[in-house]
Amino acid sequence: MPLAALFLLLLSGNALAQPGVPELTLEEAVSLAVKNNPAALAAEQDIIIAKQRVLEARFLYLPQFTLSGTASRVNLAYPSVLGPELGERYLDPLISRNFYTLRANALQPLYTGGKTSSTLKLARTAHNQARVNYETVKADVSLEAKKAFYSLLYRTRLRAAADDWLGGAQDYAAVFKTANSAEAIEARVILAVLSGRAREAASELEAAATGLLKALNREPGYPVTAEGPLEPRPVEDEVTRRLVTAMESRSDLKSELYRAQMDDIAVNMAMIRRSPTVYLGASYDISAYNISSLGESSVRSNNWLASLAIHFPLSYDIWTQVRQRRAQQRQGELKRVELQDKIRFEILTAHKEAVFWQREAEQRERELERLKADYKKAAGSFDRSIAGLRALCAISSFERGWLEAVYSQLMARIRLEWAQGRDLPK
Repeated sequence: MPLAALFLLLLSGNALAQPGVPELTLEEAVSLAVKNNPAALAAEQDIIIAKQRVLEARFLYLPQFTLSGTASRVNLAYPSVLGPELGERYLDPLISRNFYTLRANALQPLYTGGKTSSTLKLARTAHNQARVNYETVKADVSLEAKKAFYSLLYRTRLRAAADDWLGGAQDYAAVFKTANSAEAIEARVILAVLSGRAREAASELEAAATGLLKALNREPGYPVTAEGPLEPRPVEDEVTRRLVTAMESRSDLKSELYRAQMDDIAVNMAMIRRSPTVYLGASYDISAYNISSLGESSVRSNNWLASLAIHFPLSYDIWTQVRQRRAQQRQGELKRVELQDKIRFEILTAHKEAVFWQREAEQRERELERLKADYKKAAGSFDRSIAGLRALCAISSFERGWLEAVYSQLMARIRLEWAQGRDLPK
């Protein structure tokens, strides 16, 4: 391959796509990863469970109804009482052998000291926490998918560049194949180095493809390539706004805030245990000595009652429960402070790395273009010399460094997005 043609190929870009292999964009990779991830799917089910518990908590405001029927065959010498499972009924010895009863009960709590409302608040808060927990899992899955995507994109570009440089060097060093001079030996060494880089790049590309399949939860060996440009994505130099955004958007911090609300409700519920509970109940019975008589008002017995009951709790562990809940509340406060400090350091670190590698990648790209242009101008004067091959190898190493800088900038950028809990503008 002529040297000029080689540089025209490198300057115009490499054909990275493989025919017949599906290409994924970054957005498609993230979407597939979230849809296929077991942890994200399980978190969605937690949302459904929490929503149903909110409905159950609302049902506590409604009266509780019970409809029961008993059929008894007795032979009593002394009075007896049926157990709670059989209706808690007093039986007189005068009752004949067969006895049938239908009963309808209604029980309505009138005052619970705030237990019912606190239970509903707790269920709603748990539902909100389940939703933000899903967002936390989704953010983690998205981060891993982005890492795997850019790794595959980087390894694909790295392998293409390594193959191009190796092909150009092989053609350029053809004149040294039959020679045994020091220059010929050095040329073979350079070719061996470039060949090793190409093999290493191919192995790393295969590992990156496996990593993306793992992130997408697809079976090993499924063909896939990453579609998109490998270039720095700018990051604004405003770290303060990133910190504010993180405090508002980070789902794990929101989860801790909901946990704080739940701890506060738990303390109130522990205090509520000292309050009495008032119930209003009603019962209606129909009794008869045979089944057919249950429908005849003249021979059956009809009983009804209405009761108002008040229960005063007398428990030794009321204050111990209150102290436990307050200690748990304090633990939650300390954990939130620790999490806020952790988020600040994550934001600062990722932001500094993203800005540094952005500037470094831009600087290396300018230098690489200048080196390629200078080499192209001087290509005719090398006349297949070992100096030209050395320069070619050096430029290939510099291009690897530029690609590494671009990859590092993209990695820092997606870590910054994850740290602040929101994607950066494109």
